[in-house]
Amino acid sequence: MNDFFNTKLFKYGTLIADLMILSMLWAVCSIPLITIGASTTALFYVTTRQISHREGYISRDFFRSFRQNFLRATAVWVILLIPCILAVLNFVVLNYVSKPNQVTLVFQVVLCAELAGVAVYIFPLLARFKLKFGQYFKNAFYFANRHISTTVTAIVFLGIAVKLFMRWPILIIIIPGVYAYFASTMIIKVFRKYLPDMDRDKEEEYNYKEGLDETPYIPDPPEPTSPEVK
Repeated sequence: MNDFFNTKLFKYGTLIADLMILSMLWAVCSIPLITIGASTTALFYVTTRQISHREGYISRDFFRSFRQNFLRATAVWVILLIPCILAVLNFVVLNYVSKPNQVTLVFQVVLCAELAGVAVYIFPLLARFKLKFGQYFKNAFYFANRHISTTVTAIVFLGIAVKLFMRWPILIIIIPGVYAYFASTMIIKVFRKYLPDMDRDKEEEYNYKEGLDETPYIPDPPEPTSPEVK
């Protein structure tokens, strides 16, 4: 019994320590703000591999993903950020000048919800799959609207995480890693609906040098894509 509890305590203690390290790496690498996309992609690269029991060295894997996905992840971050800023500014201006009508409010809410849904999936997609640039958005949009319960749950978790951070900023040392880990548990399940064997090859058959395998990833939409899995 003692061995059981000692093993469990060690396991969860190690996980918490890993998530704290990840959170601090994410926070430091996100300081320039423009690098948030690359940092988030690297964060999900590590947590999705942890969920699949394929983790390596936390910092090495984080920085490898950060370097490899920097340009694409930064471009995705900017593309998502611009409409978010415009929507917020538009909402503020409309409320300041005059009371917005219901159609405008509904449109803005739907737009923000879709952007949040795409953001939930697009960084894990960037982290784990090689796709053409536009396919990241296409697949993220598809997942966000096809798997509503997962999308809503992830967005709610994200909202809670942001609220906790706003109240207690010191939680930056743990919140990013915890959110990414729990979101990854749900997102990996979604990915496996389309790629059942994802991350299920034997450890010794996995190419750690390249970090890729050759299993195709085929989603449901009419035009399937076949990226490599990282």
